[in-house]
Amino acid sequence: MEQTGGSCMEINSTKTYEILRSLKDVHILIHRSPDGDCIGGGYALYHILKDLGIRSRVICADPIPDSFSEITDGITFEDFEPQVLISIDVADRKLFGDLPADAKDGEILLCIDHHVSNTHYAKFLHWYPHSSAACEILFRLMKENNIPMTKEIALCLYVGISTDTGCYQFSNADADAFAATAQIKAAYPDLPYARINRKMFVLKSQGRIMLDARLMQNVQLSDDGRVALIYLPYAWMEELKVSGNEVDGVANLPMQIIGVEIGITCKQQEDGSYRISMRGGEIADVSKVCAVFGGGGHVKASGCSVKHGDPEQVCRELMQAAEASLK
Repeated sequence: MEQTGGSCMEINSTKTYEILRSLKDVHILIHRSPDGDCIGGGYALYHILKDLGIRSRVICADPIPDSFSEITDGITFEDFEPQVLISIDVADRKLFGDLPADAKDGEILLCIDHHVSNTHYAKFLHWYPHSSAACEILFRLMKENNIPMTKEIALCLYVGISTDTGCYQFSNADADAFAATAQIKAAYPDLPYARINRKMFVLKSQGRIMLDARLMQNVQLSDDGRVALIYLPYAWMEELKVSGNEVDGVANLPMQIIGVEIGITCKQQEDGSYRISMRGGEIADVSKVCAVFGGGGHVKASGCSVKHGDPEQVCRELMQAAEASLK
């Protein structure tokens, strides 16, 4: 069923594939601080379009982490002026980050997304807010339109679903996520799934191990122990020689504490601003907490940004908003 929301039209998989087949010279935009779902989704779209004879490239404001080299190795994008912009796994234009104005502010023809907080900024939106990952939506789109799933695409889709479900630990790892993964593995049983999971979820640099220890020694807990916050000063990253890409996983650290219902990670940026990640337990809706600060995302995993402020004050306001949401 097609629905309109302002100038944005929600479309089904058939219409989405019709649009994809009609494109030419495409830039695929993914969000800043890229994770496995937007990377996997972006590169899967690149392969789908390539198989259709359509030139495209993935555009991201931040470098792609080395842990996703299984997807990115061997791919060199052509440099060309786009005729069309599309996006995947991006709920809001603000999440594009520091892209050139023609990309960040230009018309987005198509957005494929699973965030409940999607702002309907694209002309067409293929949207399943209850899907575990944007890559699960792509898997469904391919199946419904009989699009061949190559080995390269299968690898991308697996990475997206695996990362957005926390290697199938999060509550969004539902029957559809497991079914998609099972079919991917059945089609390509010899892909290096175990090695990929180890890269994405286990391996850390020495600096990152030292950083984790320091963060947990300085964790802030609410009086009832239901909210935990860790604050990461930019100076610590410089001191321990930890890159921005390496610290994405720290968002899960506060949730390792028994009794914590909302885990908050506040990361100071080089310019003095703050990027906040929140994770929720069984009852919390952290998307509502992040919305207080102009952000959003999923019920159990969301984010926001704060441009200015004293770190103690910023952390205090984050704690207060989280505690209020649990009352």
